[in-house]
Amino acid sequence: MSFFKTNTDIITYTVDKTSNSSLYISIQNGEVIVKAPWYYTQKQIQNVIEEKKNWILKHLKEYIEKETIQKQKINNEPIFILGKSYDIIVKYETTQNPTLNLFEHYVEIILPAKYIHLDKASIIQATIRKMYLSLAKEKMENMMEDVRHLLNFAPEDFKIKCIGDSLAKCSNQIITINPSIMQYSSEIIQFIVIHEFCHLKYKNHTKRFYELMEKYIFDYEKIAQQVKKLKF
Repeated sequence: MSFFKTNTDIITYTVDKTSNSSLYISIQNGEVIVKAPWYYTQKQIQNVIEEKKNWILKHLKEYIEKETIQKQKINNEPIFILGKSYDIIVKYETTQNPTLNLFEHYVEIILPAKYIHLDKASIIQATIRKMYLSLAKEKMENMMEDVRHLLNFAPEDFKIKCIGDSLAKCSNQIITINPSIMQYSSEIIQFIVIHEFCHLKYKNHTKRFYELMEKYIFDYEKIAQQVKKLKF
């Protein structure tokens, strides 16, 4: 086994000499494997490792993260954020309040150590709801503005508020958005927002209502099938 040292990391790797004419690097079970032509010198291999160090470190980090998830995730059901699936891992630390950190492949929820004997599931759900609310406050104003420009009309106001199982509703020229809508893709969220905007013109699902929706939603039929079972 050989190693390559960067300013902050050490990359250990195993070299397999082959009859191939090119060098190939792979990550197997967290180990860096270098398949090099038999005539490559150690210096040549080191030069390639240096060129590819960022790629190697990135994939080693991803492997470690996935292994961490497998050891710590609380169940097999992921959560969704803007249409992307994330596993959940939970840690206990000496902190005052629950916090949530979003990484590329998972959500890390840090709970105060004093909560260790409490109902973890309910605390986690409350933390996730808080995250959706924060994300909705960050994203929805721009989404509403985009739809306003697209349709050239707008509600008197919009609110972000939990409204039971519904994802959105339009009442008295005011559109209310459920923060849990942030689990869906931007494409689906826009579909739902346009749907509520159309209710500003047509209260019921009339032929003209759907004609207005189809006018402004690209690939309407495809997205409509995706949201068919959603409540809004």
